[in-house]
Amino acid sequence: MAYDLHIFRGTNWWEGTNAPVTETELLSVSGVEKMGEISNVNPQSGVSIKMNANDMFSYNGAAIRLRKGMLTVAARNEDAVETIRPLAQALGAVIQGDEGEMY
Repeated sequence: MAYDLHIFRGTNWWEGTNAPVTETELLSVSGVEKMGEISNVNPQSGVSIKMNANDMFSYNGAAIRLRKGMLTVAARNEDAVETIRPLAQALGAVIQGDEGEMY
């Protein structure tokens, strides 16, 4: 089961935000890079898969999606919060988990 962390400016991520993070603002943070396109090759079949990732960014090894002015990060390990905390601070935002807990 996937668990997401949300970086946003507001009270609860599911309510949205009145102060959306823009792509320009996100890219101004040191270490943030735009992904653009994600591609991979299936090693068994040799089939190449490409996906448009215009709303995807990377930061310290974390894949981040920008949607509706909020950032979403798939928490793959317990270090995910500490990995993205500097990003949230740089944006003047908070981190909240899927179940409403604040970090």
